[in-house]
Amino acid sequence: HAIFPEAHLVYMVRDGRDVLVSERFRNFVEESGFLSTQDKRIISDLRKGPALFAHGERSIFTETMIRRAAGGWAANVSEVDAEGRRLFGSRYYALRYEALLQAPFDQMERLWIFLGVKKVPTSLGKRVRAEMRSNPDEEWQAKRSGDLAAFLLKGTAGNWRQLFTERDKQVFKEVAGQALMQWRYEKSTEW
Repeated sequence: HAIFPEAHLVYMVRDGRDVLVSERFRNFVEESGFLSTQDKRIISDLRKGPALFAHGERSIFTETMIRRAAGGWAANVSEVDAEGRRLFGSRYYALRYEALLQAPFDQMERLWIFLGVKKVPTSLGKRVRAEMRSNPDEEWQAKRSGDLAAFLLKGTAGNWRQLFTERDKQVFKEVAGQALMQWRYEKSTEW
């Protein structure tokens, strides 16, 4: 900040529940060395019969994993937002990932205006939408572990709804429910 006094900070926030799902599948596909015996059992069962997991009947998470990831997400979004506002003031811009998915060109146009771009060619709209449709991470995951990768569309907002069990919801609410409301992902803890 002191080195580049005119610097701007753009912070993109994603629903913590979808962050949790994304992290879980990344760990599964990469077969992370940090997976517990319970995690490995979940992967094995998911490969055998994904239907139980797809409708929130059985959890893809351990409670420990939810608590760690939800707590980390809540702390990160709160801290980065507070520090961004403090250090950058009017040169700080927070953008929700879901808003970008919903209206990519509109959100990018707002971002460009924030960054001082005077005129944005409308032809960029097609290019932005095309870029938003590509997902190199999804392609990599499909090559690495197609059976697990096919279970979930990557980069889609709201995937957590099809995967969270009632217990998963309760644990996430307990740990990060306030942060979800602060970022307007929920209006209350009744979800």
